[in-house]
Amino acid sequence: MKLYITGSVGSGKSTLARKIGGMGLPSFELDAVVYEPDPDSPGDNRKRPETVRDAVFAEILARKSWVMEDAGRPCFVKGMEEADQVVLLEPAAFVRDFRILRRWLRQRAGKEQCGYRPDFLMLRLMFRWRRDYDRGKDGLKKRLEPFAGKLVILRGEKEVRAFLDKLREEVYGGLSGIPADIGQSGAGAGRRL
Repeated sequence: MKLYITGSVGSGKSTLARKIGGMGLPSFELDAVVYEPDPDSPGDNRKRPETVRDAVFAEILARKSWVMEDAGRPCFVKGMEEADQVVLLEPAAFVRDFRILRRWLRQRAGKEQCGYRPDFLMLRLMFRWRRDYDRGKDGLKKRLEPFAGKLVILRGEKEVRAFLDKLREEVYGGLSGIPADIGQSGAGAGRRL
């Protein structure tokens, strides 16, 4: 099974990928393909050279199954092409804004890891990226058009839960006795390369 999860900042991509990873599917945060840790750089990370990024991405694509999450960068459109399903998370703007602020506060307090420096500039950028998505400036919805036949749009927690329930049944073949919390614990969290 191959799933590509996308959406704006704060849409829940990483959380959904972790939950699906908890079902035993290998899960990858594509931010970790683009950036590598670098404590000496201003943002605590630096971009990998494109050739390295593309080689790492090709290794992921070559796997039998994967779950990848990303904001839908053009350099990863091949993931959308090869995915069995493309999942677009689209909760309300106020939900995303709340999540952005909550995550940033947790990162500032050291309670949540991140691959960048959680300063005020980053917070401002995250809100701008969220607005760019809503206005179509990031081009994500345009990039998703060719994949309409395999696109699943989830707009709220109820839809996400129903999607996870259906996926859990597919992964485990409808076996009885599979605990309902499998895929919800965060086990098998998104892999940071």
